Amino acid sequence: MPNIWVYVVGGMVAIGAIISVKSIIGNDSNPKSLSSQPAKAEFVPEKIEVPNPDAIFKIFDVKKNDFALGNNNAPITVIEYSSLTCPHCAEFHKTTFPLIKKDFIETGKIKYVYRDFPLDQLALSGSMLARCAGRNKYFAFINILFSKQANWTNDPQPLSALARIARLGGLTQKDFDGCLKNKSIADTILKQRLDGSKLFEINSTPTIMINGRRYSGGLSPKQFKSVIRSLLR
Repeated sequence: MPNIWVYVVGGMVAIGAIISVKSIIGNDSNPKSLSSQPAKAEFVPEKIEVPNPDAIFKIFDVKKNDFALGNNNAPITVIEYSSLTCPHCAEFHKTTFPLIKKDFIETGKIKYVYRDFPLDQLALSGSMLARCAGRNKYFAFINILFSKQANWTNDPQPLSALARIARLGGLTQKDFDGCLKNKSIADTILKQRLDGSKLFEINSTPTIMINGRRYSGGLSPKQFKSVIRSLLR
């Protein structure tokens, strides 16, 4: 998703395959014949080329205030920059992230970091809400905001829709209102976005960093798996 939100930082930050394999099975014209049997389809292993990154950076350290999942000592660090209102980011979380979690995070192969890169005010509000929920609920909120993205972003009153999600997560209306007024949280998120732009030249979402290798636009499950396996060899 192209970066459509430009803001000015001054003394303060303003918030302003499916690959189908067809097997041809021979038909026996004489069912009673013992010498004639259906032909067996030959298995051809699928080749998935390892995608090339569009840039490589030597520094990809995880910060103390990052929201992370997985083994701190994992050999691979994955950093995702996403906007909660970005449809491609939601698709990435629907298709690729479940594989990442099951095959690589839970098995200790990667440390996974999520960083906010809000492209508009509504995305910023969603990011603030996830942080206000607390570290224990953070990723649960990120997940629900992506899975229900089409609902709350297209609601005539999107902030009211966000408030309903907040209540389902245990926050009161007072908590929600106070959260969106918290300038410190907003500034932290916007600084994270600015740092992503400066350090890794990120200008679109989702952008995935894998041990310093930048993949703008995200990766399919098969592409992600091929990159990780190439680094684990």
